Amino acid sequence: MTNREVAKTLDNIADILQIKDENPFKVRAYRQAANSIYGLDENINYLYKKGLLGDIPGVGKAIQAKIEELLDKGNLEYYDALLQEVPQGVLDILTIPGIGHKTVQILFAKLGIIDINELLQAALNQKIRTLPGIGAKTECAIINGIEMLKENKHYTLGLVLPIAEELLAHLKESEQVLNAALVGSIRRGKPLVSDIDILVSAEDEAGVRYNTANFRAVKQIINSEAGHIEGLLQYNIPFEVIIVADKDYYKSLLRTTGSKDHIKHLQILNNRDAAKDYQSEYQVYSFYNLDYIPPELREDQGEIEAAAEDSLPQLVNEDDIQGDLHVHSNWSDGSGKIAEIAQMADSLNYSYIAITDHSRSLPISGGLNEERLMAQGQEIDQLNAADNRIKILKGTEADILKDGSLDFSAETLREMDIVIGSIHSNFRLEKEKQTDRIVQAMKNENVDIIGHLSGRLLNRRPAYELDYDRILDEASKNRVILEMNSHPDRLDIDAELARKAREYNIKIAINSDAHHKQDLKLIKYGLMNARRGWLEKKDVVNTWSWEEIKAYIKK
Repeated sequence: MTNREVAKTLDNIADILQIKDENPFKVRAYRQAANSIYGLDENINYLYKKGLLGDIPGVGKAIQAKIEELLDKGNLEYYDALLQEVPQGVLDILTIPGIGHKTVQILFAKLGIIDINELLQAALNQKIRTLPGIGAKTECAIINGIEMLKENKHYTLGLVLPIAEELLAHLKESEQVLNAALVGSIRRGKPLVSDIDILVSAEDEAGVRYNTANFRAVKQIINSEAGHIEGLLQYNIPFEVIIVADKDYYKSLLRTTGSKDHIKHLQILNNRDAAKDYQSEYQVYSFYNLDYIPPELREDQGEIEAAAEDSLPQLVNEDDIQGDLHVHSNWSDGSGKIAEIAQMADSLNYSYIAITDHSRSLPISGGLNEERLMAQGQEIDQLNAADNRIKILKGTEADILKDGSLDFSAETLREMDIVIGSIHSNFRLEKEKQTDRIVQAMKNENVDIIGHLSGRLLNRRPAYELDYDRILDEASKNRVILEMNSHPDRLDIDAELARKAREYNIKIAINSDAHHKQDLKLIKYGLMNARRGWLEKKDVVNTWSWEEIKAYIKK
């Protein structure tokens, strides 16, 4: 079994236990173990053979025994028994945007619904609105959510990019391949993509075809003809390999990267440059008397005009990032010790890291009360005293309650270096009330950052209804930082809103929202999104020193 298959099994066990309303600590244990395994660099089968499963963060003896059974037999009796109580179809209902464990529990217990088809039929027959705590509004949302799932043919960048990079590396190993790159919407960093596109220049197409067909994740080759290979990878992700002569590589790189509107505006396919032998994309843009336009900007949203006027932004890049201001540890629902997280941050050449575990209103996520928060602060003080290579900041991700207040007192929040205010409940408030809620939180003098503003989970939960103009105005007035959450399931705020926030001179924090030390590397997705939003180093607070951030939030 692969790392992902083992982690997914543990995740499913956590979901079933949560639906059964079992001990939240038990749910959290399985979730933490799954998070750790998703983040492993090593093959879990190798760790098993070396007797190192117990070294995986969050894997205790009981869970270790279950992992060993999975790896030995390919199945787990405990999991099979749980599926007899809560069928797989019930778990599939959790994929519907806006449907949580408690709702699924009610649907299963009260109506005996065991799959999405039964749920849709019950909703169409208006049986769901009669259930306690649900109502007609939820029933309508369920119908809309199921339709959204049926229509969705897009995948998150976080799912697709690692697979695409693996296929690209596999193709580059071939002697026949002279140049190769990811192109299309992946290269432009779009949060949702429909397929994987790879451009290759090669002397021998037959060798490229052979190597493509023998890539381990290829499920099917659908079409293979001159200059083109098309097929399906794992998870039924479509892919396309485009093969060109080396002299056409850079012109093709621009054309296949897109977007269609950008290329149309450039008229790059005009025959007047067909004979040119470009050595870089810079030369292609130079042909049009334009500055080089980074791939993330190529959406025909003013970038061509800016390139003509020498006014393109100097986009933020990976080397600019000095720290991460939203990280969870094993004090709440993270799976790593603070010291381990700090070591990973140090390896990324960060100068600071903020530990921002959940607050007391989220017991399912191990939220900290005041006493535990102060105890955590003492541990951080000890770690900072022992090692000054990286500054560990005391923080909290405080829950924004329904009325816009936070679930810690002002006195407690003033003790923190960083306070993130985030919504984790009451997602379906009316637009005005949800906006009021966030605005009220922004007026709290202790709130430094608003976390994952829209609450969207790509392909799973739509954004809240919000009056963004009002929110941006309030953020600007109160110097509140907006988070660009780097988790590829969120990428929230989106690029469009980030660009608008820049016009208001609102600062952005590109945070990982890490729940495992490896998750710190998710920052790359946030960076791609930030670049799509035209953000420069000056717009992003965690490209600054901690002293500069502290001075900004104190004002």
